[in-house]
Amino acid sequence: MPLNRIIGGSPRAFMPRRVHRRPDLLTSNPPPPGFTLIEILIGSAILGMMMLILTSALRVGADSWETGEERLIRAGRLFVVENFLKRHIATLFPLNSANAQGGMDPALQGTSGDLSYIAALPDQLEGGGLYRFHIYPSGNEEKKEIRVSITPYSSIAQADRPPQAPIDDVVLLENAEFLQFSYFGVPQSQGNQQLVNGQPQPIWTNEWREYQLPLLIRIDMSRSGEAPWPTLFIAPKTQTLR
Repeated sequence: MPLNRIIGGSPRAFMPRRVHRRPDLLTSNPPPPGFTLIEILIGSAILGMMMLILTSALRVGADSWETGEERLIRAGRLFVVENFLKRHIATLFPLNSANAQGGMDPALQGTSGDLSYIAALPDQLEGGGLYRFHIYPSGNEEKKEIRVSITPYSSIAQADRPPQAPIDDVVLLENAEFLQFSYFGVPQSQGNQQLVNGQPQPIWTNEWREYQLPLLIRIDMSRSGEAPWPTLFIAPKTQTLR
């Protein structure tokens, strides 16, 4: 018996059929060159983050540069002021000076707010010589300065002669906030002396009008917007006025 009859169908029914596909579905065109919208968005986000980091780094660098420059300016200002006070006050001359009343004033006179002493000017300035220097605060609370006035020294007491005018008045420190002088020595007046075994002992005081120089001069000062400056101690090299 034929096989197709046994199975019940035609032999062609078990042969694979050929699938006919459209030519346009078998081959596709390549994508056009360029970036997709998502790629552009991702790139823009990355670029923005890089610009933010770079800007922050530049800002930090600029702030560090300005801070360092400001510290150098502060250190330079501190060095100039302290160097002037140390070298000038330490080399003051123990000479009495004539006053407007015809008497003689001590070489060094000071209170808690100002200081006056006799020292020399370099030969390059006003021909040199001896002058009385007066360090004092000036101005109001909003704009206070520490100034130094310079007056020619005179050892001849003449009551009928008008007091000499300062030849110069210069600013030592701008925007000053605080200035205080203290003096360490043996006061000559009996009421201010402290005795140990019958001997007067040096003490700190806020005023000095003795003819003998103090052992130490303490200066505390600060500038507005800055930390207080280190306390300055100055020892006059000469301690005998007579």
